[in-house]
Amino acid sequence: MTADSLNEILQRTALAVATSIDRVFGELQVLEAELVAAAAHMPDAPESTQFSFLQPLFEELLVKNSPLIEGGGIAYAPGSLGDAEYWLEWWRMQPNGQPKFIGHDLNPGSIRYYDYATRDWFKVPAAAGHPIAVGPYIDMGGIDVNTVTLTVPALTSHGTHVLGCDLSLSTLEGIFLRAVRTPEPPLALVGRNGRIIASNSPRLVIGTRAAVDEATETVLVAPEKYDVLPWTLLVMDQQQ
Repeated sequence: MTADSLNEILQRTALAVATSIDRVFGELQVLEAELVAAAAHMPDAPESTQFSFLQPLFEELLVKNSPLIEGGGIAYAPGSLGDAEYWLEWWRMQPNGQPKFIGHDLNPGSIRYYDYATRDWFKVPAAAGHPIAVGPYIDMGGIDVNTVTLTVPALTSHGTHVLGCDLSLSTLEGIFLRAVRTPEPPLALVGRNGRIIASNSPRLVIGTRAAVDEATETVLVAPEKYDVLPWTLLVMDQQQ
């Protein structure tokens, strides 16, 4: 394989991945704008029911972007609501093609308490103040599988809420493989944490850490938006 053809593979793969993710981020930001506009007219401690208008919007987003998106919803800033210290609304696509609300145990005294405020998918975008892809990670207490969450912070006078979507890594890997079109050389798509999101080699397993120092070439998926999509394509040694 010539250097030119390898570069072509890397560039078209980066473009295919970035384009699919950009579309979802764009739709999440539309919902974020709706939330921020509505929150501006709410009292200091609004009730969770005042945000019920988001449910059909999230359901529409999930159906429209399935199977790339497996689930999505919103996590509210702790202490921002008048009727709940913590509140998380999340929907997950079902085999019948419809979203279903997924309940989480938000009672701090419970053994199964899901402390979303300590999870990176909530903390990172809230601290950064801009959209960002988080993962892959195993969301223990959530769906208990490797996932990547696209997150968008919503800054309101009540606090910073976080809207997010869980990607189907199998669907994303399909996008990746259709762009790569070759089993050699071994390529890996990795997140900022160095864990593999997709690859064209059975030796490069999703969720495991890539041997970044063994890569023979690296290409940023979205060089102008690395703070939002901090993903890299790695060309691995042929022995990988």
